[in-house]
Formats: sequence, C-alpha cells, structure tokens
Amino acid sequence: MQRRTAARWRTLTAAFLLATVLPLLAGCAALRTDFAEVERDLARGDTESALERLEPLRGSRLNQPLYLLNRGMILRVSGDLDGSIDAFEQAKDAIGELQAISLSETVAGWTVTETATSYTPPVHEHLLLHVYQMLNFLERGDLDGARVEALQIDLGLRRVDPGSGAAPDGGDALARYLSGIVFEAAGEESDAMIAYRYAYRAYQRQSKAVPRDLQQSLVRLTDALDLHDERDEYTAAFGITAWTPQRELRRHAQVVLLIHDGLAPRLQDESLLVAAPNSGHLVRVALPSLHRRPSGLSGARLSANGTQASAEVVEWPADVMGHWLQRQMPILIARATSRNVARYQATRQVERESPLIAFLLNIAGAVADNADTRSWRTLPDRVRLARLYLEPGTYELGVDIPGRTAGSRREELRLAPGDLVVINRHLAAGG
Repeated sequence: MQRRTAARWRTLTAAFLLATVLPLLAGCAALRTDFAEVERDLARGDTESALERLEPLRGSRLNQPLYLLNRGMILRVSGDLDGSIDAFEQAKDAIGELQAISLSETVAGWTVTETATSYTPPVHEHLLLHVYQMLNFLERGDLDGARVEALQIDLGLRRVDPGSGAAPDGGDALARYLSGIVFEAAGEESDAMIAYRYAYRAYQRQSKAVPRDLQQSLVRLTDALDLHDERDEYTAAFGITAWTPQRELRRHAQVVLLIHDGLAPRLQDESLLVAAPNSGHLVRVALPSLHRRPSGLSGARLSANGTQASAEVVEWPADVMGHWLQRQMPILIARATSRNVARYQATRQVERESPLIAFLLNIAGAVADNADTRSWRTLPDRVRLARLYLEPGTYELGVDIPGRTAGSRREELRLAPGDLVVINRHLAAGG
C-alpha cells in the first residue's frame, strides 16, 4: 500500500512539473519575440509602437525590472523625460525588492529553468540605470537631481567593492566620468576630482583609451587644487604641456554631447540536444552567447562658432556584458548540469508507473530548459562623448554625425556663466 501511494505521488509530482515547465517555455518564447519586435520599432524610430509591444511584460512578476528598464529607455528616446524618470524610479524600487532572492526561486533556477527566477539586473545594468537617470535630469536642467544620481553611484560602488569602489565587470567608467562633470558644474571641484580619478582607474582596468577630455580635466583640477605632484604625473603620462586654468573655466558654460550608438548585445540560446548513454533520455545543455549589434557609426563632432570637439568612445556596454557573461559561465554550467541530473532522476522514478508521463516530462524538460537570455536590450552598444567649454554668449551649435542626417542638427544657443547643456543622440542599430 505504501509503495502504491509513493508511486502515485511520484506520478502526480511529475505531472505537476510537466504542467509547470510548458507555460515557462511559452513565456520565454513570447519574451524573445516581443523584444525582437520592440527593437525593430526602435530602429525605425517608432517609439510609440515599441512601447505598445512592451506592454505584455507589464504584469510579469518575474520580469518587472526588465519591463521598467526598457520602458524608461524608450520613453527617453521618444523625448518623454518625465515618463522616463518615473519608469527608472519604479525600476529602482523593483530591483530593491528583489535583492533578497527567495529560496523557491533559487531552487527553480537550479532544477527547472534559468528563466524561472525573477530578473535581477547585474551590476553594470544597475549602474547604467543611474547613468541614464542622471542624463534625464541633466537634459531637463535639474543639476540637483543629477547630483543625487552621482551620489547613489558612488554609494552603490562602495558597497559592491569597499576597497576600490570598482564594478566587477566594468561599466563604471562613464558613471564616474559623468559624476565628475556634474560635481564640477555644481562647483564641487574636490568631489569632481575624486570622480575623475575613479573614471581614470576604470579605463586603465579595462585597458581602454582614456578620453582626452578626461585627461585635461585631471590636469586642470589637480592644478587648481594644488596637487602638483599628481598633476605632474598626469602631464607626463598624457603629454599635456599647456591647459586653460580652472579659475578661467569657472566663468564659462559647458556643452556636452553624448552619442548612444547601436543596441546592446542580444543574448542567444546556444544548446546541444543529445541522448544520455545507457538510458536514451534526452539531455539538453543550454547556455547564453552574445550577439553584438553596433550601428556602424564612425564618429561624431560637436561645434560652436568654429570651436569643435570630436566625440570619443567613453563606455562599451557590449564589452562589459561580455566580461559579465564570461564570469557567470561556471555557475551557469553547474546549474545546467544540476537540472539535467534532477530531470533524469525524476523521469526514472515515474517511468515504471507511467511511461507516458515520464516520456512527456523528459521531452518538456529538454525543450523548456532554455538559457536565460534576458537583458536590458535597449541599452547602446557603445557611448561617445564630446565636451566644449564656452564663454558666455550666443552660439550656432552644431552636431555632425557622418551618414546620419537625422542625428545631426544646427541651432542657436545662448549660454550664461556656469550653464551645463547636455545633448543626447540615440542611434539604434539600423537607425
């Protein structure tokens, strides 16, 4: 009697797992399809359709941060800065609620499928959430709001790495660089110097070229703060022999151009389906791989009445994502192996009582065991930045993007002392 009861429970458990796995499979497929359509709309500049296609994710508990991050970015691109600010603030709240992951979700990730857990953005996406919220505030002329984001970036990075204040996979260079620009505009030159130092170290850790504007900022501020030994180290390292003193630039205005180039890499499901030796059971190991989507942009230039600056690459979200995935791979492989072992054992337990359910459980588990390909896909492939310091007055401002007439523009701009004007251009892949 006990054996029959145990067998019945094993059969019911298998049926329950089968009913659970198949909806997960359908949900994952829908997620991929929806985002492909969202991206096509975004590349065409049809942000209204992109937002509509994103709506099915609104009620998804597992994907709420993913919905809000992408919604915030699309609203930004559409010019709805207030809507974007609201979405990003909601994203912060949603991410905060997920910091303590429940035991049931952890078990599901190890035994059912990666996508059975809530989407919790990695550190580099969390950083870029603050970066784009900072840019929202700057475009709206709210320096205090941007400064709060800079402080949150510093606090978050110090929690991640109390020793160096660095992000584990990169992605902190632009966050620190923009923080320095914000602090400098607010007249907090010591804090700006600290932020610029962190940015410099971030570029060095990632073996990336240090932007010329950042080099000049380090020299100017160390000179202004009487850090002469440090200043001399920078002038020697960067080959800078002359610069405009900081005391003169305090009476100037700043114009900053950012070009958000392409779309962040798409995570693709790479898997192999084989029959396990001695059993014939299907075994599928699913792992994510990166597919990059740069826009092919060759450069950009900011100009004002004959003064000009080239936009340099200052952040590489695609590279950062690659480093993050490489670091995650051992745990992803361990989870995939654990799921296959668990599925094989469950199938073996029920096949004598119900061969049909065992067969269906094996098929459903093999098909539904997808790699987690969720990510903030409306981020750019890379970001470029140019900055001009201009004396107060009226200027004909020019943004020139080769081959992109839609992104280029000319406008008259009147600048007062201390102004900080931020201009953003989003160029999605194919856009």
